[in-house]
Amino acid sequence: MADYSELIPLGNKKPFIQLMVSLLVLLTIAVSGLIITVLTAWLIFGIAPGEINTTLLTMESGYVGYLKYLQTFQHLTMFMVPSLAIAYFMSGDFTSFLGLKSRPSFSFVLLCIIFIILIIPLNSYFSYLNAGLELPGFLDGLENWIRLKEARAERLTSLLIEAPNIRVLFVNILVLAIIPAIGEEFFYRGILQRILGGWLKSGMLAVVLTAIIFSAAHLQFYGFLPRLVLGLGFGFIYLWSRNIWLAVLAHLTNNIIPVVLSYFWGWQNINTSIDDFSSGDGLISLVPALFAVLILVVIWRRNTDKD
Repeated sequence: MADYSELIPLGNKKPFIQLMVSLLVLLTIAVSGLIITVLTAWLIFGIAPGEINTTLLTMESGYVGYLKYLQTFQHLTMFMVPSLAIAYFMSGDFTSFLGLKSRPSFSFVLLCIIFIILIIPLNSYFSYLNAGLELPGFLDGLENWIRLKEARAERLTSLLIEAPNIRVLFVNILVLAIIPAIGEEFFYRGILQRILGGWLKSGMLAVVLTAIIFSAAHLQFYGFLPRLVLGLGFGFIYLWSRNIWLAVLAHLTNNIIPVVLSYFWGWQNINTSIDDFSSGDGLISLVPALFAVLILVVIWRRNTDKD
């Protein structure tokens, strides 16, 4: 049996060692999980690996169960399970390292929910600006590839988020909102941001760098700016509240709003309304954004007062 005693606690090692081991753990579990997920999906749904890529833009609803299966287990094996494993290596107790037993106050919970609601107009405007970016002429091939990927991502979202009944709505909340929020926040804020903070000796720099990685890792060029804003928000909430559940809650709120609205209103109607609003005066989004920043300041001040 392998002896991991030299690695535990990994938290006592240099940040570079922590980062390298964490990436190794992430890669090992993610690749193993991907293989298992794809093979089991093949057995359950009868869809061979790679078969779905060529039909995504014209895919029918019969594939939705398969896509949600992949979505669920990919998030579990790419983020949640690796995060728990890394947290265990860091301290020998993943619950204490991630602060899973820490209960946020009701006032902080309310502030985080309001923060996300206030930041929506700014993110909508950034989405509009981001979508209008064009690469130089010599990169036309790359731009065409990026736009094709964006079209596929949009088609995938429209398939996954559709909820013909309340049962599917609750499945969507679990698959599209809860699992991604927990897994991604555990990894990006609970693991990566903490390691980078120790390495850079600056919590704020760690927030910014983690937010950039968080946004870039989604591989959606035309959604980079709004996702960067969200990453910064989640990062500062975690940095200043010191509670991973508040970052998870903010992320969950951001995820659950379109899922629930699409059930009552329809995904296409939501997209049309957002496009109409986003193309308007960007100054309108600055007022709620300023209040969102004030919420972050309140979280920072309240935790500073506790020290």
